[in-house]
Amino acid sequence: MKILNVGDFNWMTGAERHTANLSLFDIRRKFSLAAIRAGHLVVEYSDRAVARSSAPFGVRALGRGAADRRFLQAVDELRPDLIWLHFADDLSNAALAEARRLAPGVILADIQIDPVWTPKTQARMALRKGHVDALFVTTADPALARFAGPRAFAAFLPNPVDPSVETGRAFDNPAPAFDLVFPASDEAPRAVGSRELSPSLATALLKSETPGLRLLAPGVGDQPQARGAAYFDALLSARIGWALSRRGDQPLYASDRMAHMFGQGLSVLIDRRGGFDRYYDASEAVFYSELADLSVALARLIADDARARALAERGWRKTWDLFHGDKVMAYVLAQLFDEGGARDQPWPCARWAGSGPESGL
Repeated sequence: MKILNVGDFNWMTGAERHTANLSLFDIRRKFSLAAIRAGHLVVEYSDRAVARSSAPFGVRALGRGAADRRFLQAVDELRPDLIWLHFADDLSNAALAEARRLAPGVILADIQIDPVWTPKTQARMALRKGHVDALFVTTADPALARFAGPRAFAAFLPNPVDPSVETGRAFDNPAPAFDLVFPASDEAPRAVGSRELSPSLATALLKSETPGLRLLAPGVGDQPQARGAAYFDALLSARIGWALSRRGDQPLYASDRMAHMFGQGLSVLIDRRGGFDRYYDASEAVFYSELADLSVALARLIADDARARALAERGWRKTWDLFHGDKVMAYVLAQLFDEGGARDQPWPCARWAGSGPESGL
């Protein structure tokens, strides 16, 4: 199969880029890697990079016409069977329609990994309604079918781990520098049990509840974010990872940091409300309901390092068994190309049928 994978692959263009901001562990990269291992031809196209580099005065919005044109040139040369769209905001729906003409029978799938309740994500999903064949989201909510157009469907997407990305084994580190790592990208409130707390306040409260806690929190307060290899180093410098998402009550939703933590062999703290206890038991992950019981569980792990390492290794093994990128890729392709969709996977496999005005697909 020939696949055109569209997304911001962090080609270093545009004056706004103050770092290389390399795409090392993003799902769009993992999609490419898994598809290539499965024997498919994958071509990556960065709509944003083309828009940035083609825009007068570096104003990305002025380069969207060029992004469309170069995209269609790629479609014409490759004639793909499948096009993935990862936050491909700089492509117009008219370009997608023309891609269907250039590559008859091509399947278009929109991939959404951001929190589905935010206006930005909902606008992105609504933009493609009636213009793509499938919408994959990292939240297991059948109500998301409202963003799929007629003759299209929405489906759940697990966060994958990849053997060429998550290569560490933190549980093999006999003496990590930190007890807990909690990376964050901004100070927007997160749901810590029943409370909405900024990362700075959440970490301050946790430290006060857990005396002596050695905490690494890149991106929190005045701490710089950990990017690229520094992010991997941060994960491997701790025994335990706090997988704190912006909300904890969405079915099977978690930031992809949870996959990074499990995949790199940390003990992982997870909000119970997300429903991941259907996959991990108490010997494989730590589930909490409020900050108080999170602190108690954290203190127990710190006091018993052998238990923390054993829990981390069991969670690591379970993650690679369930969420290996090759398994996730096989599921995605089955949803798109098998008449009955995917079957016999441990996560929800329903294809939530779309509705709405006819789109002419």
